Amino acid sequence: MVINVSANAQGVAEVSPRRAAGGMATEFKNHQYAADPSFVALPRREPLGREIDIVRQAQQIVDQNPLLSMILVERGEIIFEAYKSPARADRPNFSWSMSKSLTAYTLGMMHCEGEFPDLDTPAQTYSADLSGTVYGEATVRQLLTMRSGVRRAIASGDHLVVQSNCEVGVDCDGWQRMRAQKLSGLEYLHAVKERDIESGREFRYSGTDTLALGNIIEKNGGLLQAFHRYIWSKIGAEGAGYWLLDRENVPIAQAGFSATTRDWARMAMYSVTLLKNGTPCQQAFMRQATTQQAVNRGKVGQAHRGYGYQTWITTDGPRDSYWWLGYGGQRVAVDPEKERILVVTSQRESYMNKVRLLFADWQRN
Repeated sequence: MVINVSANAQGVAEVSPRRAAGGMATEFKNHQYAADPSFVALPRREPLGREIDIVRQAQQIVDQNPLLSMILVERGEIIFEAYKSPARADRPNFSWSMSKSLTAYTLGMMHCEGEFPDLDTPAQTYSADLSGTVYGEATVRQLLTMRSGVRRAIASGDHLVVQSNCEVGVDCDGWQRMRAQKLSGLEYLHAVKERDIESGREFRYSGTDTLALGNIIEKNGGLLQAFHRYIWSKIGAEGAGYWLLDRENVPIAQAGFSATTRDWARMAMYSVTLLKNGTPCQQAFMRQATTQQAVNRGKVGQAHRGYGYQTWITTDGPRDSYWWLGYGGQRVAVDPEKERILVVTSQRESYMNKVRLLFADWQRN
């Protein structure tokens, strides 16, 4: 079996630091989003009180682990920021599966504009491409919570593994073949379209559920356009953003977005804005997206036992928090009550428990 991307001898998820810190945006075909020419730099302030110890812990994690970047932001102000080569403040960091959350929120904003008025209707209502598949028979809400009923993924949410005529780490699984423009998202969906349990029965981490959401958006105006309209254009981006494209030049919804560390923080800040100050529909959608809608009993994301809408939920901290998770140690953590945001990009997942404990300690402050 070929594991998605790579893993070291201990089975810890590991990725190329060069690709994680900008290479995904330049080595493969991407759609580029421009920076906002009128962006305002995130203000900085010195840590205060117990924050001094939090910053000390953060610096220790940076010094002792295979981290690429880390930023801590409270109510829009940076209290800590660090980079390790090859990462830099101006390089776009690849998300891997953190893109799933962006896809879900884009669909939610379209829902609130009346594009998808009923999330509890079968997804094939909004895309004929999904007719005759488990994804089309599932409701949009079941896709959002990864409860389509599709058969279990082989590894890291990926269902397709090619065992011959492939280059290991390049095009041996479904996502890699999409990245290499050898496979489209729609082809992937139709290659893995059968169910083995009823829709809505249980949470199963599957990138194809996200691909189905992306397909729905694609058939109703386009994911590239909708993401720009509802999210990217709202955050005041400091750098360019990039979305990986498949062989049909459609964005790879389940693992494809790159942005600078500060712009990942800005997107998290905007998610809090929608949650607290959006329209009534936006607030309701984001409340559901960022709170537990399903229980995670699988091996992926074991530290986060809850799942919202393409978003991981941590319920064992001082307060519930929501997380965007990506393979190899890509993380965005959000405490919406205190508006505290942590962003980590990484080349290996080996120290993620330390990151989680750091965030929980910060929450106690």
